[in-house]
Amino acid sequence: MAKKKRVKRISTIGQMDINILSIITIMVLFGLIMVGSASSVSALYTKGDSMFFLRKQLLVALAGFVLMYIISRVDYHIVASPAIILISYITVWIAMVLAAFIGGSINGANRWINILGFSIQPSEPAKIVLIILTAWFCSKQSKESLKSFNGGFVSYGVILVLSVIPLLLEKHKSASVIFAILIFTIALLGGANIKYYLIMAPMGLGGALIWFLHDEYSRKRLLSMFDPFLDPKNTGYQAIQSLYAIGSGGLFGLGLGRSQQKIMYIPEPQNDFIFSIICEELGFIGAVSVILLFMFFMFRCVKIASEAPDKLGRLVAMGLTTLIMAQFVLNIVVVTAMGPVTGVPLPFFSAGGTNLLFTLSGMGILLNISRQSIKLRKNANQQQSEVR
Repeated sequence: MAKKKRVKRISTIGQMDINILSIITIMVLFGLIMVGSASSVSALYTKGDSMFFLRKQLLVALAGFVLMYIISRVDYHIVASPAIILISYITVWIAMVLAAFIGGSINGANRWINILGFSIQPSEPAKIVLIILTAWFCSKQSKESLKSFNGGFVSYGVILVLSVIPLLLEKHKSASVIFAILIFTIALLGGANIKYYLIMAPMGLGGALIWFLHDEYSRKRLLSMFDPFLDPKNTGYQAIQSLYAIGSGGLFGLGLGRSQQKIMYIPEPQNDFIFSIICEELGFIGAVSVILLFMFFMFRCVKIASEAPDKLGRLVAMGLTTLIMAQFVLNIVVVTAMGPVTGVPLPFFSAGGTNLLFTLSGMGILLNISRQSIKLRKNANQQQSEVR
């Protein structure tokens, strides 16, 4: 009687996805170079050290990569367990409320909590938690529930309302828009009936417009989108300076470190308007390079999502992809004066410790989903070879 071969057990979750890891690493390194260049003048003027923001961003990037690796080794089903989701959601929700009332104010916005000398923006980890919560909820619903009005639309509307309450207190409109994009994208990808969203879209857009126009400052910012030169010294100032930077770059740019707009024209050019400095210093070639990196990132993430072991993994992967790409698109819209100026960073590029740290943490979850799918394929191939 022939002796059956034993199937070898794989002790690891799987190997690291080199493709997505390479893209992430390139974007972070590219971002560090541009943060150093864009911030040199403002850092010297405000901090007395031209490398202040670069050093800070470098430390956060190193911590982020360590955290990304650690999270990539943790089964995403553990991260998405009900107890962890509930505790995480309540924690970030309370943190956002605290930021609105007792948090530190930066540029007139109360969105940060100061802990041991570090400014943390709770809405950044809240985006990751919201993705996992929505994906978990959707993965547990039946097809019939998702296709219904209550289960496929109202329930996700409730999640959105609960999640944006702290943002209303913070007057953080851009984060509210991103929250809505994340929740409804995951619901639709999960199988919700799109007709309810199309029917309710006019009402939702109308409500959002009323909210944006209810105060004079937001109203002026929205109007400056159509013509920033209507208020060139106030609400249109940043958009105008951004357009000057983009327009002066030409095909190859002025050269790395030679931006003129970073010399106290664009406020904090290393943050939300770093893409403008990239266009000015590296020209059309640099701008296209950034856009292509994000396109490669998106295509690779969609592939990871399509190969995910289950619906939960697929929805979490697509949620993380949506988060990065939504911020990318909104940032480009703002810096090219096609939308009102909001505080949406360019992922992996903009200076900002909280955003980069939790973006890389989210990439750790994405890498774990890839690990799990690689493990399944290796097991399936191994079993097939042993049968032969």
